[in-house]
Amino acid sequence: MKTVHPILVLFGIVVLAVVLRFFQLGNVPPSPDWDEAALGYNAYSILKTGRDEYGVFLPRELRSFDDYKPPLYAYLAIPPIALFGLTVWAVRIPSAIMGVLAVIGTYIFVYQLYKNSNSKQQETNKHQATKSKRLKNWCLNIVWDSEIGTWDLPTKIALLSSFLLAISPWHLQFSRIAFEANIGLGLHILGLAAFFSGLKRPGWLVISAFLLGLSLYAYHSERVFVPLLVLVLGIIWRKELFVIRRHVFIAVIVGLITVLPLVPLVANASAMTRLRGTSPLSDQTALLKRTVEKIEADRAQGDFIGELLDNRRIVYAHTLFDGYISHFSLKWLFLTGDNDRHHAPDNGLLYLWELPFMLWGLVRIWQKGGNVRNVLFSWILIAPVAASPTGGTPHAIRTLVFLPAFQIFTACGLIQVMLYISQALKKVGLRRIITGSAICIYAIGIVGTTVFYFHMYYAHMNREYSQHWQYGYKEAVAFARERYSRYEKIVVSTALEQPHMFFLFYTKYDPARYQAEGGTSSGGFKEYRNTFGKFEFRPIRSWEKELHDGSVLYIATPREIPHGAMQSIRYLNGAEAIRIAE
Repeated sequence: MKTVHPILVLFGIVVLAVVLRFFQLGNVPPSPDWDEAALGYNAYSILKTGRDEYGVFLPRELRSFDDYKPPLYAYLAIPPIALFGLTVWAVRIPSAIMGVLAVIGTYIFVYQLYKNSNSKQQETNKHQATKSKRLKNWCLNIVWDSEIGTWDLPTKIALLSSFLLAISPWHLQFSRIAFEANIGLGLHILGLAAFFSGLKRPGWLVISAFLLGLSLYAYHSERVFVPLLVLVLGIIWRKELFVIRRHVFIAVIVGLITVLPLVPLVANASAMTRLRGTSPLSDQTALLKRTVEKIEADRAQGDFIGELLDNRRIVYAHTLFDGYISHFSLKWLFLTGDNDRHHAPDNGLLYLWELPFMLWGLVRIWQKGGNVRNVLFSWILIAPVAASPTGGTPHAIRTLVFLPAFQIFTACGLIQVMLYISQALKKVGLRRIITGSAICIYAIGIVGTTVFYFHMYYAHMNREYSQHWQYGYKEAVAFARERYSRYEKIVVSTALEQPHMFFLFYTKYDPARYQAEGGTSSGGFKEYRNTFGKFEFRPIRSWEKELHDGSVLYIATPREIPHGAMQSIRYLNGAEAIRIAE
């Protein structure tokens, strides 16, 4: 029986990745969150005027809600918005496409990593290739050097890793929403694929440098993760890189030119604002309150050792370590996840059935040693560094860079187990029966767990988690637009969480007009401009003191409009989300 060509298997995996990422893309999750709306409207504004919502021409960062988003996602969203309009589907397209490219890049990266890490295997593959037909398409030659129809170990691990990433709950979650982290992940995976291809075909190093440099424009975590990983790769492959040092020099120049415009932004005030907004270390009063009390008690008791251990430096180190180590929690990874926007109901970030294979893969890769071990273990140790000083740890977005390392470990462990099983099934008697029964039971568990995840994601997540996705703004905007001419003013409560951005997004408010009216130039997250058109955004502190003569339409929370609502908008689980009244 002729072996199926691996390129056909890869094609099937890519088709699966496309289906999972594009099916109901604009409807699941049920609504854009405020970051998606902000990225979409800023892309729309740049498309129409060349400026962001603050009037900054071709911005290198997006002030947005004073979180200073990297701008790459907004620029990537411009083409689909130009083609399909300012819709949720169009805004999410770049992330879905990058998710598919990451699956392809994982195959190339893993295959080339294993190939370049085992010189004996390289020689074997080269010998086999001279006796077989080579693929005529030069683009595929960077992927495929083994004999056609032959599944060597690098091919098996590469295909299985890309498949696991294609169906990964963690990766799928962020490939279907307009989050910058997924763009950064896809770019650095493609950059690593080019890097390992470049060890044998040095021209690819320039492309690698450009892609890795570009990833720094995608998300803040990439600005820590990528330089550290590049440093590790440079140390591990220093001998190979020295041989092709001319190409390395050119690649370094290209990389530096790529990131040069970013340098002034990294250490400026906006970066510090972002760090202060996400790090618990910035609130020293709350962080050190208990420590100050303990130090005072130590001094009163003359406890020198206690005073030494209770000082603020130890507290800082402990806080950072806790933030770092929390990302290796098996409960977080496989059972609970963190923010409800980061996972499907009743699911973690990874499948529970992957756990034993991942652990066995960790053991086997560690035992085998070599450059594969050096790269992958360095990868997972570096991944949480950027997230460790931030609040809300463990955090699935800031550590999305863990992928696809976990999938590679799982693939390695799964293949090792499959090899053991294939040997066991050749035996006769009780051992074969027990092995076969165990396989059937575990296979049922794998299929059942995977199907359960897809069911919870596509069928249940909207209903159970719609309140976490700022659901209801689309309906509120539609109601207001239908009656826009009836009212002198439409007041929207700021208790609804950044409502101005959703009204800009869903009304497709003319960016030029918005900028001419002042835009959000007066402030950001807390003090943005509170009017545009007839819309006014402010708190509603006393419903009884508001004007009720029919000239004003109010859109607010149920608490702020206790009675007299003319329209009630509900979450998909039936709970009341927004009330509208005169």
